[in-house]
Amino acid sequence: MSAIEAEKQLKTWIRSQHLICEGTDFIFETVDQTHLEKFERCIEAIGGRVRKIAAAGNWPMGPRRTFKILRATAAVPRPGGESLVTYWAKRGTTRTRYAEIS
Repeated sequence: MSAIEAEKQLKTWIRSQHLICEGTDFIFETVDQTHLEKFERCIEAIGGRVRKIAAAGNWPMGPRRTFKILRATAAVPRPGGESLVTYWAKRGTTRTRYAEIS
């Protein structure tokens, strides 16, 4: 994956409230393991690395069904990540879409 494709995907996740910036970290939350793997590839493509992956809670999907919310924490790559942080400040939010649950 090229750095341009990775940055485009990260911006998509910022707009959809899956990805936020907190201090010097990116925090990504999803219920899909494949999205988590893609996030890791995107971060590596722009020169960063994922520091931690953990379960953050459960997302209810009906009366007897839940999905695990997975949270990945990655260091904002310096240099290179500043444009994404600026984009997040303009278009992103301070809470992920799963914030009420996690």
